[in-house]
Amino acid sequence: MNALNRSSQLFARLMVFNGSILFSMSLQRLVLFLVVIRHWVFGVDGLTIGTSFINGVRFDLCVLGFLNIPVLFFTWAVSTDFIANTQNKVLQFLQQWMLWIYLTMTTLIIHVLGLLDLMFFAANGHRWTYYDWQESGLSFFGKMWSAWGVFFTFGVIFLFLILWTSRSLFTLYKLKLQGELLARLPLMKGRLSTSKSALIAVGFLLPLFVVALAARGTWTPHHINKEHAEVSQIQALNQMTLSPIWAFDKKF
Repeated sequence: MNALNRSSQLFARLMVFNGSILFSMSLQRLVLFLVVIRHWVFGVDGLTIGTSFINGVRFDLCVLGFLNIPVLFFTWAVSTDFIANTQNKVLQFLQQWMLWIYLTMTTLIIHVLGLLDLMFFAANGHRWTYYDWQESGLSFFGKMWSAWGVFFTFGVIFLFLILWTSRSLFTLYKLKLQGELLARLPLMKGRLSTSKSALIAVGFLLPLFVVALAARGTWTPHHINKEHAEVSQIQALNQMTLSPIWAFDKKF
């Protein structure tokens, strides 16, 4: 019961964090639109552009779903009485810092890949992929440098660094890792804390359902795919709909 109580509270905190990073990923898409895409979509109605952003959230949720699978198992592990009450220094370190390290590194990947993707997109009109990296490396930096100028290029890089730094500090604050072990959250009081079925639903079934649904990206029997990004005849707008992480292992 205590383990389910702890995990339900920790998942509630993580949902707030995931909501904030989803907003950050949408903000990256907005920056891409304002800096690059808007010059290519004259005449496109606002509803189509709005649909692109809405479908883009679905692709971002798919990415977050997969990134949260390790979080799911880690949270259940640290919420158990055995680990919550451990005196082992290694396990105590993992309790206090492992989740923050994982979330900080994953958000670093999200922001850095988003930055590189934006620069590549401006030169090539589609998302940056692993195959593009194999073919040309980071040579597009030179094109961006000459096309945008030093000041603007560094301005975009600085923006993405600020986003990531703010994200890391927010994660640290939200999870309260300094001075409080993750699993040693104050237990809930009231009817929910005494209802085993409710705790199972909130601490186990609901998080599992939310992560699984997000990773699928859709209610339909088929997993979300590139067809869900086809919102117009302008391929650059369709490419903007995709998440840069989701698209990284694809070939366009």
